[in-house]
Amino acid sequence: MIILNEIGNKAHSVCLDFCTHMLTDVKGPLVGAELGIAYGGGVEEIGKLWKGRGTIYGFDTFEGHPKQLAKSKDDFEATCMDLWYKNFPQEMLSYEYQRAQLDKQGLDNVILKKGLINQHSCDDIPDLNYCLLDLDMYTSMVVAYEAIKNKMLPGSYLFFHDVVPATHLPMIHDWFFDVVLVDGRWELVGTNEDNFIAGVRRIK
Repeated sequence: MIILNEIGNKAHSVCLDFCTHMLTDVKGPLVGAELGIAYGGGVEEIGKLWKGRGTIYGFDTFEGHPKQLAKSKDDFEATCMDLWYKNFPQEMLSYEYQRAQLDKQGLDNVILKKGLINQHSCDDIPDLNYCLLDLDMYTSMVVAYEAIKNKMLPGSYLFFHDVVPATHLPMIHDWFFDVVLVDGRWELVGTNEDNFIAGVRRIK
């Protein structure tokens, strides 16, 4: 399975490092979620890492980028996945393909959830130790954040892809710094413009 965030900017390595530390830093079962998994390689790797210790949920349309949710059909929000789809077979995006690949490896601790993200997408997940939001567009990121923010446990880590640099996806960048970071429940772990990623830790 393919990890776009590793091929494109090594962002997956940042998340995987934190997920590795959780194996010793967190007692008991681990629960994580990635919202926007594209070709599924990220949750596959975490599933391998956490096998016997935790569950990772992967959310996606499994049908491609939902361009209709972008602010306009010509905006980068709408077109940002086009090059990836030219480089990798789109049939590898499907739920059936990814589930089969995971099943071949015995990764029953990876749970795939199909559909557009909405405020109830994570209702059946009580708590989270780790989460990545990587939905490439403002509207989807806001909805996803609202769906998971109250589920993040104290000490848990929440990562946001594409919020830096400011020129990349400006609406998402401004929302992260002007809304998320002033919420009061997070401390900033760090931002890395080379990786296009920012991370926060739940403090209360």
